[in-house]
Amino acid sequence: MRAIVSLFSFVLSTSAAAQMNGNAAVRVWQDTLTLPTYEEGPPDINPPFDQFVTNGRYNYPYTMRENLSDHASPHPWRALNLENEYLKCVVFPDLGGHLYRCIDKRNGADMFYANPSLKFARIAYRGAWAAYGIEFNFPVSHNWMTASPVDFATSTATDGSASIWVRNIDRVYGMEWCVELTLRPGQALLEQKTTLYNPGRTRHRFYWWTNAGVQVSDDSRLYYPTQFTVFHGFTDVDTWPVSRAGVDLSIVGNHKDGPVSRFSYASNEPFMSVYHPRTNSGLVHYSSPSDLPSKKIFSWGSDADGLQWREALSDNHSAYVEIQAGLFRDQETYGFLDPQQSVHFTEYWLPIRDLGGVTRANPDAVLFLSRATAANSPLVALEVALNVARAFPSAKLVLSDGTVTVTTESASLSPAVTYRKRFPDLPSDKTYSVRLTDELGQTILSQTEGQFDFVPKTDVQTELPPAYAYPAIEKRSEGDFLGLGSEQERNGMLLQALATYRAGLVRFPHSLPLTRSLGRLEVSLKQFPAAVEHLSSVMERVSNDQETAYYLGIAYLSANQLDKGRRAFEVSEQFGTFRPSSLYELAALDARRRSFAKAHERLAAAAREFPASAKLANLDVTLLRLSGHDQEAKDRLAALRRGDPANSFLRYEAARLGQPDETLWLHLAADPERILEIAIQYMHFGLYSEAVEILARDYPSGAGVVSEPGMPLPQQYPLIAYYRGYCRELLHQDGAGDFTAGARMSTKYVFPNRPESFEVLKQALVANPNDANAHALLGDLYMSGGMQDAAMTEWEAARKLNPAIPALLRNMGYTVLYANGSPERAAELFVEGTKTDPENAENYLGLEKALRAAGRSPAEQATALQKYPGKAPPAQLVFQLARDLAAAGHFDEAQRTLATRFVSREEGGASRLEVYVAIKLEQAKSLAQKNQCGEARALIQHLTDPMPQLSLTTDALAEELQSQRARQAVAAIETSCSK
Repeated sequence: MRAIVSLFSFVLSTSAAAQMNGNAAVRVWQDTLTLPTYEEGPPDINPPFDQFVTNGRYNYPYTMRENLSDHASPHPWRALNLENEYLKCVVFPDLGGHLYRCIDKRNGADMFYANPSLKFARIAYRGAWAAYGIEFNFPVSHNWMTASPVDFATSTATDGSASIWVRNIDRVYGMEWCVELTLRPGQALLEQKTTLYNPGRTRHRFYWWTNAGVQVSDDSRLYYPTQFTVFHGFTDVDTWPVSRAGVDLSIVGNHKDGPVSRFSYASNEPFMSVYHPRTNSGLVHYSSPSDLPSKKIFSWGSDADGLQWREALSDNHSAYVEIQAGLFRDQETYGFLDPQQSVHFTEYWLPIRDLGGVTRANPDAVLFLSRATAANSPLVALEVALNVARAFPSAKLVLSDGTVTVTTESASLSPAVTYRKRFPDLPSDKTYSVRLTDELGQTILSQTEGQFDFVPKTDVQTELPPAYAYPAIEKRSEGDFLGLGSEQERNGMLLQALATYRAGLVRFPHSLPLTRSLGRLEVSLKQFPAAVEHLSSVMERVSNDQETAYYLGIAYLSANQLDKGRRAFEVSEQFGTFRPSSLYELAALDARRRSFAKAHERLAAAAREFPASAKLANLDVTLLRLSGHDQEAKDRLAALRRGDPANSFLRYEAARLGQPDETLWLHLAADPERILEIAIQYMHFGLYSEAVEILARDYPSGAGVVSEPGMPLPQQYPLIAYYRGYCRELLHQDGAGDFTAGARMSTKYVFPNRPESFEVLKQALVANPNDANAHALLGDLYMSGGMQDAAMTEWEAARKLNPAIPALLRNMGYTVLYANGSPERAAELFVEGTKTDPENAENYLGLEKALRAAGRSPAEQATALQKYPGKAPPAQLVFQLARDLAAAGHFDEAQRTLATRFVSREEGGASRLEVYVAIKLEQAKSLAQKNQCGEARALIQHLTDPMPQLSLTTDALAEELQSQRARQAVAAIETSCSK
């Protein structure tokens, strides 16, 4: 049984029950760790609507965090510590729940990359990302909360083990991940248990990749048991460890030709390892093929670009590699999690030392098996080196050469000591096996020389077929439209998928699969009237289509047609994938009728039938409490918290049942969306007084409230006030004061996304039709669902009332451009935005884009950008201004512009290096066009001269000149001069 540990207390278990086998109980506690941390400015105030995305990363309703600096200062980070005899691990709950470090106490070595400073670059989905430790990536890579505070807790168990728990519910899809990191007494092993869960009402895309950074030297070795690897997108099969180019990529120092990013292929081996000969230490990762079948290694490399990344991400020029494990074959492959669906898996991390290498590993032991030969001798010596994760006092090591046992050795094995055994004078023509057994004769680990679980080479497809090319729209089949739409959904391109399904129905108007897919997606996009129309037509033809019935029920509920929704759920709850979600929805409808006993009966039955669907049981605690069954509620709550102690809803319910938890209020105060997440669960069951209770609470501020940059406090968050007023109205109370409060608050960094917000904001407008905030936020909500026309209507109403609302004119201007409207009209809106919202750089960037679309000169475009008054223009503005100045012939000014602002590096984006070379090549092109070819060629010849004021080295410049874009520009200049 687990006991929940107070989040802010030092815990040291000393009970005799925990002193098992002479091993002290694991310690778990919280303190702070101060690190040099690079400062981050305020996030972008502009909502990153899907319509405006150009890089495939969909972030709404999160802010973008790209305002990074080159200034560091000491920063105390909350640290969760976990320690036993062999390992001491540290987790940062305020940085995505990353494991920062894990020290092998036997030799003082860090298993993971414990970067001594936190230096951010634009790598994550939202921007800010730092390199260190283990990152948990769900449902996307470098996810939205990777540099933000997440839910956390600690726990202990009666066996002496202890755990750190970190979890998060994302705002984009409303899906959850939860990681439990556990140390056990007497074990040199870190156990990682992960649960992925969709508690929401619609399916969403996802993948999972555990990403561990490991500091390396040039001689560090990657033990990656595979014969083949593939590149991103499941392309470019190559051999491993020696590539087809003849480079041994298992040696980190050989990564000299750019980044190395390879996925395992045709291998079922469950482990991978990094070993450092320089320190005779390393680590092993283990996850069974049934848990996480895919593996990946990544290295920035040590070419000029790789060295720049070392500078961008560290202060000590340290190098690291990433070893990763995932559910799917590569990081371009996503799946779907249906409502109430969950995934569970376990991983293990083992420190290793004094082995010399790695041949075989599992959670119990790590083996290095090697041969030593002498010149001109038919005999060999077999070297066995073993690390064990726990004690095996009566182990046996059996050496055989097939079916014949050569020798058996007894050994007392401990994690404290590396076991070594040399078997000399063995015939070299034999293949040897070793088997390690425990005192009961059970196999701990076994290995035969050269044998691994690979797909036979004859069965490996080394030439992969090209990706399917969808034909022109007029030639597509029904399957083409379905396949493309599904692919777009898996890639997060929901609006493109919507257009694809609609186009498919134009060609195949009676297609059930296309109609079902369109209706389901319309529910996800909050387009409920259209969803009712399409899903109803499917049900008319297939009355027992449970998926369609379920989504139709959701659409009816959102249209407040509760009886029709109930009838739809009574179809979908019969059996199959959507039964647990349908039971939950039916229980909610029962609760709205105040039939708490019936709702409890449904939830209890659903929890027994679907124990992995956690949300089914959470609300049952509330129903038991409200029905007066406090002790039953407490018992149910205790059981749930043992499996999910960091769950904010369960913590809040515990507080409602009288269990003190002062840190809960600090945690909720740090992110008002945490409060809304709890309130909406109550609202869904018609428990509006419970919702008011949490929405009306006076939350703390100041010390102890740890938020991400820009996060408003609950008392300054208009959606909290609007929801509170809405709930009071439904309780026949006066919500006018709450609506008035919401109307007076700033909407800065407030991006509504929840479907419940439609009714809330519409009710606010019933109370006050002149509420500019409610109009603006309702416009944002419409835009988030792809309803641009409705958004523009609401924004126009807000503009008439208060045009100074943050980002309002920017939103309108970009929407005009997105809809291929008049660039002149867009320019008018952006110009107005520069007056009402002058510090918003997007107004100037939008104006520049509108002027370009209208055919205005580069000089006019540059002038628009130069009017930005802010002292720290974003990188995009700096780069675009430099390009425009160069296009206008102002080359020296363009170059000076690049030196005026620190620009953090962006993975996959433009860099100062790229823009500088582009400017210089544009200057050379201008000289060539003036027949000044000697000057043009001289300029190109000197382009590799270092530029210290821009931190550009000769090697970096030379590498950029070899890029395809630079080579094409140089070739065009030479062609111009040859004429």
